[in-house]
Amino acid sequence: MSEKAKRSSALEEKRRRLEELKARRSQRSLGSGSNASSAVSASKSGNLDEYIDGLLNSAPPAVPASPARPMVTEASRSAATPMSATKQISKIDQMNQKSVQFAPPLDANVAPQSPVRNVETFAMSTQTEDEDFPMSLENSDDEGESLNKSTEIQLSMEEERKGGSGDCGNEPTLLTEEEVNLALSSPSFSNFFNSASKKVERLLGSPLLSELLVGDSIYYADKESKRDASTSTRDKENSLLSAQVSFSFPKWTANRDITSLDWSPHHRGEIMLASYHMPSSAKSSVGSTALSAIAPNGAKSASLFPKSKTEMTGADGLTILWNLAMPSRPEHIFTCGSPVLHAKFHPTEGSLVVGACYSGQVVVWDVRSGRLPVQRSSWNLSGGNNGAGGHVHPIVGLESLDSGFVSAASDGTVNFWSLANLMEPAETVVVPGANISSLTVAPESQTLLVGDESGSIHAIFPSSSSGGRSSKRTIVKLNSVDPGGSDESGHYGNVTSIATKPPLKTDSSTALSKGFARGAHGLVLSCGVDWTTKLWAPAYTDKPLLNLLSHSYDYMSDVQWSPIHPAVFATASSNGTLGLWNLATSLDEPITGLRGLLLDKGDNNPDRPSHGVNRIKWSRDGRRVAAACSDTVHVLGLAEELWKPKGNEGAKVMNSLRSRGLIDAEE
Repeated sequence: MSEKAKRSSALEEKRRRLEELKARRSQRSLGSGSNASSAVSASKSGNLDEYIDGLLNSAPPAVPASPARPMVTEASRSAATPMSATKQISKIDQMNQKSVQFAPPLDANVAPQSPVRNVETFAMSTQTEDEDFPMSLENSDDEGESLNKSTEIQLSMEEERKGGSGDCGNEPTLLTEEEVNLALSSPSFSNFFNSASKKVERLLGSPLLSELLVGDSIYYADKESKRDASTSTRDKENSLLSAQVSFSFPKWTANRDITSLDWSPHHRGEIMLASYHMPSSAKSSVGSTALSAIAPNGAKSASLFPKSKTEMTGADGLTILWNLAMPSRPEHIFTCGSPVLHAKFHPTEGSLVVGACYSGQVVVWDVRSGRLPVQRSSWNLSGGNNGAGGHVHPIVGLESLDSGFVSAASDGTVNFWSLANLMEPAETVVVPGANISSLTVAPESQTLLVGDESGSIHAIFPSSSSGGRSSKRTIVKLNSVDPGGSDESGHYGNVTSIATKPPLKTDSSTALSKGFARGAHGLVLSCGVDWTTKLWAPAYTDKPLLNLLSHSYDYMSDVQWSPIHPAVFATASSNGTLGLWNLATSLDEPITGLRGLLLDKGDNNPDRPSHGVNRIKWSRDGRRVAAACSDTVHVLGLAEELWKPKGNEGAKVMNSLRSRGLIDAEE
């Protein structure tokens, strides 16, 4: 039976039941007595239970004595039942409830008494679809036609598919390059592709994210045997790492070098950024011009497709946000008209990124506004060192302060910026006779440390206010190169990096001396092109404590303290190796050995690097370290011994330094 015939039969059944109800209504007018009154009251109230109780408790009409009394049938009860009550009883009949029958009276003169019965009622319901109920005849014809049409379309598509597979001559039409670019650059397709592909890649990268965020060393179960003398050098390297993942996107970053790294304080260690210099094939004079273009330019930072061919290859500077779950594609791409030498996340606004350019300008990007900067500092047109309008030379350092940012340029100018205004510096300090090459901040006192190209380190102390007057900042030179060439001299040449320890979260009452914290938290590291890494304690002496020599004749490009472990730090070398040190274990040799950890291995010779390590940056929990080699970021998951201190290892370091007579004993 077809669907249409079924629906027609259902309609006929409804008509028949309607005729029965009309017949019962006509018979109801003939009925009288208490049964009719109970029926009317039940009809008005609409309560099925009250109606049934009224039927059971009411006295039946007087019936003349007869030898045989007929049984009360369903038809006779239906005649005395109102329409609404009959409709309700029919529902009970549908639920298979037994009909109530009355037994004949024992005496003809005594009215028979109806037996009291326990009547239980209940309601049933079920969840159904719209298709379970019959539709009207008017709609059924339209639906049948639409169903036939859809069936015909599906059959025709299947026939075309079968015919196309057998016909080799009908090949699909390939889009031209212009048509492909037009489709890819359309806003609708670009938005859909970016959002959908990111969701898929984040889901596929969840195991990798778990390995980087949670995983411990996977190479050794017996950690006591890691440092056995028989353990090979490569096994020692593996014992220190739990994971290693590389992040690169050559479509945008080919032939560029990474200039800085940073981890987001707003995304639980899942987002990091890297700033990039101009391509090596570009002209060196292009990056020195002032920025002219700012957002909006129509291209979203989350899009992988450039707005034009020149946007990808013609941008002098890039800043890319990486998600640990997506090593093969960026989260956001920012462009700039000048090479970006330093970039940092905004300390309070998660959608903002601050960058320092080769042109001397400070720029701000917003992930909600496109690829180009939304704000840039003005250029110092006077050309002097008075700081009016910002820097005029390349910015070699950018750090966060409690009240904003601080930047240092290669001409010796240091500018202090407010978070409320990054267009004009709030304060300017000039270090006389110094070509600054590196910058860092001591968090406990907000004292600045800058290194210059001659190997010296300068301390810039914060201004003090007394009696309503504020004094100027004091500049002190820690140590210069000793002409006699003693071991207590500074660096010979450019100071590439200076590192202080992150602020303490547990102890806020740190003792200060000479503007620096006493104890292990006040130790400072520096490295330079003279192959050395030096350990300083400015709170005790202005001279370096230790001279940690490199195992090769390659300059050291970066050094960073662990933010968690008080005795662990990492060094980056231009020979492509990463060194990990634990001063509580040894003051002379790194725990990675003299060879170090080789990151960017060459294709032809795995034992020789193809690129040097430019920059390194620890994650805020100390469990990962990011290292930049050319245009690739390597994220290393570290073993537990590198981020979980065993006892007070900071005190062990200070005791070792005192035992060698490098610092004075505490009074």
